[in-house]
Amino acid sequence: MTRHILLPLDGSTTAEAVIPYAVSLARATGASLLLLRIVTPGEISQSLFWKTTIPAELRREWTEEVLARTNMYLASVAERLRSMSLRVSFDVQLADDAAAAIIARAEHEPGVGLIAMTTHGYGGALRWAFGSVAAKVLHAAPTPLLVVRSNGGARPPVAEVAYRTICVPLDGSPLAEQALAEAQLIAACTGAALVLISVVAHADDGAIEAREYLERIADQLRARQIDARARVVEGAPAEQIIRTAEAEEADLIIMATHGRTGLHHLWLGSIATKVVHDSALPVLLVRAQDEVPYTNFL
Repeated sequence: MTRHILLPLDGSTTAEAVIPYAVSLARATGASLLLLRIVTPGEISQSLFWKTTIPAELRREWTEEVLARTNMYLASVAERLRSMSLRVSFDVQLADDAAAAIIARAEHEPGVGLIAMTTHGYGGALRWAFGSVAAKVLHAAPTPLLVVRSNGGARPPVAEVAYRTICVPLDGSPLAEQALAEAQLIAACTGAALVLISVVAHADDGAIEAREYLERIADQLRARQIDARARVVEGAPAEQIIRTAEAEEADLIIMATHGRTGLHHLWLGSIATKVVHDSALPVLLVRAQDEVPYTNFL
């Protein structure tokens, strides 16, 4: 089955900032794009009494008008993407909760293997508060989620982006290693190099063990014809992940959404959130599953 990339849009240039990143992944991996537009009652009417005081006929007229405009918008985006030799479909859906509708679509649409969306900004007075929608999807997405910072409302400057270097933070846990499956797929399809990052509190605090651990994984990746190298850095995890990714001139960070360092300390859950919030780079998040063994990923 062809993998689909679910691309939620709200009609704004803010939301469209993710398109070049999704296009490049779709082209490299052979995936198709599914454009999804969730229309909420707030877009159709600003009235707080939408269901009780506005006549049903007027509500129906307003809804039909918004749906017609929305279909025209998605059709134009789809046509533009199809002109780039991509497989594209689109759908418009009425729902009270945009985030819940996106999550449900990802859960029930056959073949959806990735959600791609913008993390920050607003899509206009009557459109989604895209930051809050993305945050909700981030915490409940059943598939990997590619999140891209807003470009301030400007239209994307390029149609596609290149994936040459991908950073993968690891904390030594099988949970964190689950990001490697997606990283390997993208690296194999794009020829990107993988930079494996481990962050230690101090240079003498497990740095040797961390480097040996990363080198073992790098060796396994190289055996699969993937360029991989290890980086052990000292300091605060999120800050050092971002700094290392920038120093490596990375195009993408791929990491699990949770994991553990040692026995008790939550690591990648809070760290992933901070990296998404503070990094200018796109971040692809993989929700780790406790029951999936490490051997599935290398």
